[in-house]
Amino acid sequence: MLNPKIKIVFLFFLFSSPVLLKAQNANIGVAAEIALPSGNFSNLSGIGLGASVKADLPVAEKFAITLNAGFMNFFGRRNQLFNVQDLTYIPAKAGMKYQLSESFYAEGQLGAALPLNKDQKTLFAWSPGIGNQFKLSGGNKLDLGIRYEAWTGKNNISGLNKSDSKGFVGIRFAYLFGL
Repeated sequence: MLNPKIKIVFLFFLFSSPVLLKAQNANIGVAAEIALPSGNFSNLSGIGLGASVKADLPVAEKFAITLNAGFMNFFGRRNQLFNVQDLTYIPAKAGMKYQLSESFYAEGQLGAALPLNKDQKTLFAWSPGIGNQFKLSGGNKLDLGIRYEAWTGKNNISGLNKSDSKGFVGIRFAYLFGL
């Protein structure tokens, strides 16, 4: 049986798919992601790896609504003193993208990071970022983006990370399919 949080993400994309199919010049991208934890979060994890799917739905000449969902695993730090479990989340976000030039953009997203670990709570997610898209044949593109992302909420790991936030620099390598 599927986790209720996974069902929510699935239903979000299922109900938004008719909008995706009707949008002109919409893009759907599949990406590999690398996360570099910062601040106190770097005490718990040195790196995170994941994958995501993102849709860009144009609403004006230079503006688009973005819908993003994925999977992110932060590998826990291990040494002689402590052994931190891996932290696994399903981030689901929506936001706005502004084209600064033909290929360069800035965007901001808000959403939630849904935990797959026991005893963890859903976190509020926000992320500003920039990126560049490189045209390929057939209307497809490569997208290289970088962002700062923070997840805030109650932290259940006591003693190691006294902050209630997890921040990281995210690097996204995506292949965009033009619709």
